[in-house]
Amino acid sequence: MDEYVVQSAEKTWNRQGTPIWLVSMLKPDGAVHCHAFPPAAIEWRMAEYELGDVDEALDIVLHEPFATSPADPLQARDDAAVRAGMVVRKPGPTIDYEPITLHNADTIKDARDAHRIRISDAKTRVQVKAPKGKTDPLDAVRQQGVTDEGLRQKAALVDAARRSARGEAPMPQPDIVFDPEARHRGMKEDTRA
Repeated sequence: MDEYVVQSAEKTWNRQGTPIWLVSMLKPDGAVHCHAFPPAAIEWRMAEYELGDVDEALDIVLHEPFATSPADPLQARDDAAVRAGMVVRKPGPTIDYEPITLHNADTIKDARDAHRIRISDAKTRVQVKAPKGKTDPLDAVRQQGVTDEGLRQKAALVDAARRSARGEAPMPQPDIVFDPEARHRGMKEDTRA
């Protein structure tokens, strides 16, 4: 198992101008590994898996790149959650199960348990650690703030997506009002000949 020691956590922007956290980690071979994720990722993991702890959500986000993906059929045999029996049975002529994911799990608890197993398995390969004897650069990420309103909104979206994936309800569509005159309001008259 390799230890990746966090060197910095910087709030910056990607090439498209989207805000991201960029966490730089020193690998045992002296190379630097960078992991970028959106600032809302912590709040999303808390809403998706009903987590009450920012530290656990951050730990999950930092270790997800090293976890097997249940969506990748080539990784299915290596999926620790599948090996632990965390599967959804489905009828079919060839494959009679699929790995538990957030959207196919019977309950959020099942999805959370399967994801925790995958993250624990990822930590057998790589463990992200704070530097010893120094200020933890990840404190900046922890202090960004998770709001009750943000969690409520994201949890509602997760619930809608889960119901839609199970065929229980269509995904809600945003309210879009078409007003053909709206594009003309506030615009100057085009005076070109």
